[in-house]
Amino acid sequence: MRLPRTGSAAGAILMAIVFDAMLPVGCGGRPSAVIDTGGIDDAHTVSILETARHAFLAGRYDQAAAGYARALDRAHALDDAAAIALAGQELAISDLRRGKAERAAAAAARTRSDLARRGHPGLPALALVEATARYRLGQSQQAWQLAQEAIKSSKDPLVSARATYLTGLLAADRGDRTALRTAIKGLPASEQPELAADRLALTGRLALLDDDAGAAFNAFTTEERLRRASGDEAGVARALTSAAQAAEKGGRRSEAADFYFRAGRSAVQAGSGGDEAAALLRHAEQLARQTSQPELAAEAVRLRRALPRLGRAADGEERQAW
Repeated sequence: MRLPRTGSAAGAILMAIVFDAMLPVGCGGRPSAVIDTGGIDDAHTVSILETARHAFLAGRYDQAAAGYARALDRAHALDDAAAIALAGQELAISDLRRGKAERAAAAAARTRSDLARRGHPGLPALALVEATARYRLGQSQQAWQLAQEAIKSSKDPLVSARATYLTGLLAADRGDRTALRTAIKGLPASEQPELAADRLALTGRLALLDDDAGAAFNAFTTEERLRRASGDEAGVARALTSAAQAAEKGGRRSEAADFYFRAGRSAVQAGSGGDEAAALLRHAEQLARQTSQPELAAEAVRLRRALPRLGRAADGEERQAW
């Protein structure tokens, strides 16, 4: 029994997400058009996987998730461990991208357990997917343990780097400067926009903990440019949110209103949870009114009220995107 080669698929896994979000992407930050189905012999399963992958690439995440679920059902029917590993992994990633963190965590956990019973424990890329889902659900301890597992067991430097980034986010959330500095040092020096943006995201959070709002704002706005350069829509929304928080903390409330509005608008288009986008737009409106920016306040109201029509209503699953 041979599992699919996880080097390329796992190396793809986390160039952009999470936080979305966690997406299978190539070195340039865009999802690869090729899915590694090595080890899967059933042609029909491969066909379903490839169709689902094309839907994912086109941004049709609900359709992709349905396709991967069908592939997983067939894999279970054939008792095909290789197909179970790949379909389960891609289903979890698709669920993450469409804002279904609970489903993503469940799919990843079931797949990991299934493979462990077959003598294939570990699978660091899949552990990282589950860690990301747990983080979004606010299950910090589980997310930390899974991220550490991915770091210790992965031979893929990209998976290790993304897991290290996640530990940095968790450290920042609990105000642990020491662990956050360790995560920053553990990130590889890289000119790849995604990895450079990860370092800036953690650097900005450290600056916030050190009450240096100006340095944090500069880090987050640079991060936003790098996320944009790599086509990471969810990452752009997160970076704009961080920049807005830094601006507000630094007393730049007028500028913060604009950044909160831009973050909310970006979150809407990136497909983030409706609650998240609505909260950002509502805060943008409040700050805009307080800083005498009636046009900005009105635009924030207009976009927030349009959320149901845009199909971005919240499902209550997500704590935050990263």
